[in-house]
Amino acid sequence: MKKFDVIIVGGGPAGFNAAKTIRTLYPERRVLLINDKENFQIPCSIPYVVSGRIPAEKNVYPLSKVKDLGVELLISKVTSINPSELQVFLENGSSYRYERLILATGWIPNTLMVENSHLDGIYYITTETGYVQKLVDEVKSAKRIVLIGAGFISLGFADQISKGYPDKEITIIEASDHIASGIFSESFEREIEKELKSQNVRIVKDTRVVGFEGNGRVRRVVFEDGEKMEADLVFVFIGFKPNSKLAVDAGLSISERGEIIVDEFLRTSEDNILAAGNCVLHRSAIDGEPVPGMFASISARDGRIAGLNVAGPEVRDSGIVPAGVTEAGRKYFGFSGYTEKVLKRKEIEFVVSEIDTTDAYPGAIEGCKLLKIKLYFSKSGKVLGGEIIGSSKYVFPLVDFISRLIADKLDISQIVALETVAFPPITPPPLLQPIQMAALAARKEL
Repeated sequence: MKKFDVIIVGGGPAGFNAAKTIRTLYPERRVLLINDKENFQIPCSIPYVVSGRIPAEKNVYPLSKVKDLGVELLISKVTSINPSELQVFLENGSSYRYERLILATGWIPNTLMVENSHLDGIYYITTETGYVQKLVDEVKSAKRIVLIGAGFISLGFADQISKGYPDKEITIIEASDHIASGIFSESFEREIEKELKSQNVRIVKDTRVVGFEGNGRVRRVVFEDGEKMEADLVFVFIGFKPNSKLAVDAGLSISERGEIIVDEFLRTSEDNILAAGNCVLHRSAIDGEPVPGMFASISARDGRIAGLNVAGPEVRDSGIVPAGVTEAGRKYFGFSGYTEKVLKRKEIEFVVSEIDTTDAYPGAIEGCKLLKIKLYFSKSGKVLGGEIIGSSKYVFPLVDFISRLIADKLDISQIVALETVAFPPITPPPLLQPIQMAALAARKEL
């Protein structure tokens, strides 16, 4: 039986980065990465593929590059693991032994268990290239497209499809009274809706889907109140769950929601098995509470931590700061940490400040666009979260900047005193640096 120093199960961002880190730091170690498919898509850019902006063949995940690192790659499905014998078993009946095992098994989509949910023309998110190419063809031929769920993926699909195919009738159906998983404040939500509506995307909230109708293929969506909507194509985007069956069957500790429980070094309840990425229970760097962490950026970070710790505890996971960016119309919407609705739900007292500035200076310079920042501070003066609206790529570094301030637990006076670089075509003006000015405004309220 073949034996490896490290076996990694899963080749997404967590597994790939774990392999890369191990081979960089410990080149003498033999590493095997096992993934159940070879030809799959980069998940975050699938909306751009479906809308026709990126060919599917140009969005293929570069899994094979792990071989350039000296990692052995095996395309197969792991059916079980035996922690006491340090073995993994594959669907073809073969098995391998390991010294250390890293589980990076990712996510699977939640399914909508309603009448006729088996009909053709109803799709979930997946990364398989052939499946995604089928979605491209379906979108091209469909006239009426319905998206169930108004989270980030649904908003992204609706935005990109409406840009690529302005003649389509696109409707988003959301069971709750908010969009984007309740991440943004009411005013920011309205801006997202405004941008999407300008592209003829209809958003219907407080409406629950109870079934579908059609003869072999979906033709109508049925709602709880008995109303029906015509549909040629349906996307169901109602969230994800951790792909943790291997861990469950192996007897590892699992949370109530199915995530693999890990310690601060990403070790599972079996000391020589680590876990990373979307299958793991993440905790917030703000208050230590469990928090959703199904973002590629977090998985990539987890992979590096697991790789660092594979030879023994070296770096601690101090928790995550949930953060993300989405696009709607001509604007980017970013968030970091806990925002208004989350803070109210947690009954955390906060002070909020809002600053309007620009992403370049002076205002007369070509390409200068408006930028809106909203920051949330605790009563003790720690930054808890932020929201950003802008029309340029400057939204992304601001989201990262806020995340860093939260993770480092800087107080409000330290934030006011921060130095940030300024350059006319690409940054806010030095006299109105948004994070510092928002902190200054909030400081007055404390």
